[in-house]
Amino acid sequence: MDQQQWQDFLTGAGAIWEEDKAHFPETEADLHLIDLSPIGAISIDGPDSQKFLQGQLTCDLVNLPDNHSTLGAHCNPKGRMISAFSALKLSHSNFIFRLPRDLAGTAREALAKYAVFFKTELKDMSGANTGEKHRWLGLQGKGAAQRAADLLGLEPLSAGEVCTFDCNGATAIAQALNADQIALLVPAAKAKDLWQQLATATEAASYDRWQQLQIEAGIPQLHAATSELFIPQMANLHLLGGVSFKKGCYTGQEVVARMQYRGASKRRLYRARCSAGEIPTPGLEIYADGESSIGNLVEACRSEEGIELLAVLTITKVAAGEQLRLADGRVLEIQELPYDADADPLA
Repeated sequence: MDQQQWQDFLTGAGAIWEEDKAHFPETEADLHLIDLSPIGAISIDGPDSQKFLQGQLTCDLVNLPDNHSTLGAHCNPKGRMISAFSALKLSHSNFIFRLPRDLAGTAREALAKYAVFFKTELKDMSGANTGEKHRWLGLQGKGAAQRAADLLGLEPLSAGEVCTFDCNGATAIAQALNADQIALLVPAAKAKDLWQQLATATEAASYDRWQQLQIEAGIPQLHAATSELFIPQMANLHLLGGVSFKKGCYTGQEVVARMQYRGASKRRLYRARCSAGEIPTPGLEIYADGESSIGNLVEACRSEEGIELLAVLTITKVAAGEQLRLADGRVLEIQELPYDADADPLA
């Protein structure tokens, strides 16, 4: 089932489409089923996969147990993130990256340049040019991890845990992002069946609902428009377990380490809100009292309060209390993050 066929199926279930985002009527149900079409996946398979990735990524995969996940990034030699993702480790030879679909091709190609001397194979599992062989679905709501286990016949997953399960004769993967969000990677041919199975105990909800929880958690997501724009510390990735300062060398490591040990980052990730209107796009410049840009938008979605967003901004401008605004004049109100953005992971 390709993306058009999938969209036709969900349209029949009440979806209204905004590009590749499915919107459904608001619901007060406490467990939501969400189409994650904007999210893609890359597989990395082969006996050298862990060795290869350990020398490329900011995160430590050697010390990550099997069937667990971590945030991470792949940087260029200047320390700027080509891609950021959630890395799912099924074994030392089998990894899955969950990341925006519009970045998956770029991420795979960038990694492939370094993979030629390793016994490993990289595949875009969800791109249109690969036949869209897999797609992500999401379960979201209070206690979603426990309830997903009941619905799918699994052992309950703790935050960061991953498992495989049978999906009508095919292998699917479940990842617990946190207690309230479960991502399911399903073979495209089985997605309709699984959606219909889960729909009996859930209500369909819009992709914005999924994004909102991720934004409230302060978790950055790179897109094609922001590839190679940020160093990991600018996106707070080092505070979210996505950067290891003990694992040794990887591409861009010298720049990332120098910035951390010298405390040289002048920008970091902030959570903010603005009034409703058009959703600002990733990479859009943000301004303060002057006419010069003081940062860039990372991610945004609609909510009942307006537009929720994450942005990388100049620390001194925010600290000075200058009025922050989008190019169209909408004013940004800084919101709290659920973690200490000034913490030192080396302390």
